[in-house]
Amino acid sequence: MRVLFTSPPGAGHLFPVVPLAWALRAAGHDVLVATTAEGLAGAAHAGLPTVDVAPGVPVAGVFGTGTPAEWTDRMRRRGLRIAAAGSRIDSLLLETFGRIADLMADGTLAVARWWRPDLIVHSRLHPVGPLVARALRVPAVEHGFNLLREQTLAARFLPWLAAAYRRLGVPLELPERVVLHLAPAELMIGDGDGWPMRYVPYNAGGVLPDWLRRPADRPRVLITLGTVVPALAGLSGLRRTIAAAADVDADFVLTAGENGGRGELAGGRGDDTDRVGLGPLPRNVRVTGWLPLAPALANCAAVVHHGGSGTMMTALGGGVPQLVLPHGADQFVNAALVVRHRLGLRADPHAVTAGLLADLLAGGPATSGVDRAARLMAALPPPAGIAARLTGLHAAGTAAPAPAAGTTAPAPAATSSKVL
Repeated sequence: MRVLFTSPPGAGHLFPVVPLAWALRAAGHDVLVATTAEGLAGAAHAGLPTVDVAPGVPVAGVFGTGTPAEWTDRMRRRGLRIAAAGSRIDSLLLETFGRIADLMADGTLAVARWWRPDLIVHSRLHPVGPLVARALRVPAVEHGFNLLREQTLAARFLPWLAAAYRRLGVPLELPERVVLHLAPAELMIGDGDGWPMRYVPYNAGGVLPDWLRRPADRPRVLITLGTVVPALAGLSGLRRTIAAAADVDADFVLTAGENGGRGELAGGRGDDTDRVGLGPLPRNVRVTGWLPLAPALANCAAVVHHGGSGTMMTALGGGVPQLVLPHGADQFVNAALVVRHRLGLRADPHAVTAGLLADLLAGGPATSGVDRAARLMAALPPPAGIAARLTGLHAAGTAAPAPAAGTTAPAPAATSSKVL
C-alpha cells in the first residue's frame, strides 16, 4: 500500500503524524510526505522521504509579518478569538489554513497523480488531503493533534477551497474519510466519531545530557515555549517565570532552542543567557538547547509551557503536571482543558509567582487528574494497531466510488461524504 502524508509546514502539524508514518513503513508500506518550506527538513530529519509541493511559494506570509512585539499582540488577539469559539474551529483558522491549502493544492495533486497513493493522511487543519483523495477516489484520513473534535470540520473547509477544486477540475465533495482522535472521548471536547489512537510523542531527535538523565536532588521543572513562539516573538514571555523561579526550592531547565535545535543554543549557562534575551539567570535555572521533550520530561516533576498542543499532549501522556502560559493560537483552549481535566494550572505569562510554581509542585487538587489521564491515554491502540486497521480498510476495498460530479456550490450542506 502507498500512503501519501500531506501537512502544512509547521512542526505542530507535521510532528504528530510522524509515528503513524513510521508504523506504516515498519509494516512494509510505502510512505511519502508532501509538504513545503520548513516541513521538508522536519520530514527529512524524521527519516521520511518528502517532496516540496510549493517551491518558492511564500506560504509563511499567510500568517503576516511584523516585529516581535507586533507578533506577540497579534498572537494573543487571535488566540483569544479562537478560544471564544470553543471546540468549533473559528473562521479565522478556516480562512488561514484554507489559503495555505490553496497555495499547496496544485503541487500536492500533481505529486499524488504521479505517485498514485492508495490512501491520503492529512493534518486536521490541512484540507488539501480531502481534495486530493476526492480527485484520486481514495480514502482520506484526518489526523488529529489535540483534544478537539468537530464532525463537520472537513465540510466547513470546502468553501475556502472552492476555487482550488474548480481550478483542478475536482468536484466540490468530500471523499470517504477516517478521522483519528489522539485521546479518549473522556478527555476530548466537541462532537464527532473517530478512531482513537494513542498519542506517541515525536519531538525530533536530540542528545540528552548526562545531568538530565540522573535523578535530581530536588524537584526539576522543565520550561519551554516550543518552536513557534520563540521564533516569532522571542522569550520575553518567560521573564516573570524566570524571576519567580529564584524563590522556589526546585531546579528549572529552560529549553531555548528553536526548529529542532539545529544551529541554535548549545547547552549550559553563561553567554547563552544574553542570547535568549532574559538577562542574568537565577542559580537554579539552567538554559539548554533543543531537547526531545518526552524523554526530557521523564525525570521532571512538572513542565511550564506555552500551551502548544504537542507539549500539552506529551505532558498529558507522560503523566507530568503542567502550568500553561498561553500566548496565542489554540493555546488558550488547551490551557482551559488542562484546568478542566485537573492536569495543572494556567496563568498569564506576566502573572507567574513563586507561589504559583510551588502550587504546581505541591500535588493538590489542581493536578489530581494527571495519573488518570495518563492511564486513559496509555490504554488506546498504538499507531501500529491503526496502521494494521488502515491496511485492512484498503484491502477490503471499503472506499466506494466517489459521488458523481456536479456539486459546485461552495456550501458544505451540498457536499457528500462518508465517515468510515
